[in-house]
Amino acid sequence: MNQMCFPGLRLPPVIVVSLIDSHERRAHITAQLTKAGVPFRFFDAQRINQYPLAYDQATRLKMYSNHLTLGEVGCYDSHYRIWEGLARSNDDIWCVLEDDVQLTPDFPTRLAAALDVSIHWGIMRLKSGGDSGRWKVGELPDGGVLHDHRKQPGGTQGYLIRRDAALALLDYGKRMIHPVDDMLNRNWEHGIRMISMWPDILVDVGDDLGTTITGRQKAKRSLAQKLRREFHMGRDCLNSHMDVWRRRLLAGAR
Repeated sequence: MNQMCFPGLRLPPVIVVSLIDSHERRAHITAQLTKAGVPFRFFDAQRINQYPLAYDQATRLKMYSNHLTLGEVGCYDSHYRIWEGLARSNDDIWCVLEDDVQLTPDFPTRLAAALDVSIHWGIMRLKSGGDSGRWKVGELPDGGVLHDHRKQPGGTQGYLIRRDAALALLDYGKRMIHPVDDMLNRNWEHGIRMISMWPDILVDVGDDLGTTITGRQKAKRSLAQKLRREFHMGRDCLNSHMDVWRRRLLAGAR
C-alpha cells in the first residue's frame, strides 16, 4: 500500500479501525472521508470473547489487581495487527483512525502537511488533548504547531505512525498488560518520540455514537492489593516525570 496522491496532495495510507457490524459508525466515517476525497480502507476489528495467549494475566493482576476488559483486549489487538501490517509493508507512514471521529474541513491538506515536518517523530497524534503541560517542539508547513506533552493525550482516535515505531511497538507490546492507549503513552519504556499537532484535525464523538467497549467494573481490592497498585502507579508517575525532564532538557538544547 503506497502513499496516495490526489489533486496535488500526498497522503499516507489511511486505515480505519471498525467492527464489521458497526454500521452507523462505518457510515459516519465513510461519508466524511468520501466527501474529503481521502482514500481509505477499513480494518475489520473483531469482538474478543476470551483472553488471548498474549494477555499477561499474572503481571496485570500483580500490578493493578484487575483485568483488562475484553473490549480493551479487542482494541489492543486491532491496533497491534495494524502495526503488523505496516511492518510488513513498504510504507514509511500510515494514518490510523477510529470510526468515531469527526474530521475538520481541512483534514486532507493538514494531514498532507504533517508528512513534511523536519523534526524526528515516531507517533504523531492528530489532536493535542488540551494545552496543559505541553511545549512546542516544531511547526507544520501550514503554520500549525507540534507539541510534546507532560502527560501524553489519551486515546487512539487518530494518529500517524512510522514503520520503525510500529516495529518497536510490536516488540514492546507483545505481552498485553495495559489498554492500548496507556501502553502507547509509556514512552519512557518503549522510547518512541511522541508528539501531537495543533490545531486538532479531528474530534472524538464516541459519546454521540455510543461506545463499543464495555467499561471496567470497580475492582474490590484488599489492603495489600491497594498498596501494591499505588506502588506501581507511583513508580510509573516518577518514571514519566523523569522522562519529561529529559525531553524538555533535550528540547532546550536544540
